[in-house]
Amino acid sequence: MILGKVVGQLWASAKHKSLIGAKLLIVAGLDTEGSPLGTYEVAYDTVDAGVGDIVITVKGSSAKMMPETESATIDCAIVGVVDHVEQ
Repeated sequence: MILGKVVGQLWASAKHKSLIGAKLLIVAGLDTEGSPLGTYEVAYDTVDAGVGDIVITVKGSSAKMMPETESATIDCAIVGVVDHVEQ
């Protein structure tokens, strides 16, 4: 799992049919202290996250293990919104 911050939303007028109706968000990677890593992913949102939210993402085959994503052509999914981080 990867920690990230939602920095934008993405709209695509032409996309694979498995992405029709999907909410796609741009997520900036964060380190364990909440500092930006300089990396970005487009993620399929499964938890109704929004811009500014700190989120948990999964990549690869883990992103396709939910009913709403199992047939989608994705490599990254948002699976949680973080309420608090304690170190």
